[in-house]
Amino acid sequence: MTLTPKQKKFCDYYIETGNASEAARRAGYSEKTARTIGQQNLAKRAIKDYISERMNNQDRERVASADEVIAFYTAVMRGEVRDQFGIEASLSDRLKAGENLMRRYDKIGAGEKSDGNSGVIMMPEIGGDEAANP
Repeated sequence: MTLTPKQKKFCDYYIETGNASEAARRAGYSEKTARTIGQQNLAKRAIKDYISERMNNQDRERVASADEVIAFYTAVMRGEVRDQFGIEASLSDRLKAGENLMRRYDKIGAGEKSDGNSGVIMMPEIGGDEAANP
C-alpha cells in the first residue's frame, strides 16, 4: 500500500513529536478527529512500516557501523588519527587499537556468529595512562 502525502506528513510529524494527535493536527487532519485519526493511522501496517523504516534510517545515520568502527581502529593503529591539537595517537593507544582489531578477528576466526541485530561492535575504550605491554 502506498501512503498518501497526508499520511507521510503524519508519519514525519509523529517521528518528530511522538504524539499521534499532534502529528495528525500538523498533517492537516481536523482538530475534532485528530486523536481518532492519529490512533487509526498508527494501527495501519503501511504507516507502521514507514515509521519504522524512517527511524531505522535515522539510527543508521547516528550510530557507527561495524565497518566504521574497524576503519577507525585501523586509522588509530596506523597513526592516521590526530587529536584536536594535531597530536598523533600515542604508541600505547595505537597498540590497543591493534589489539582490539586482532581480538575481533580472533573471534571471527573462532566461528563467532553475528546476532544480525545491530551491526555494531562494542570495543573497549582506548586511551588513558596505561603503559603499553608489548
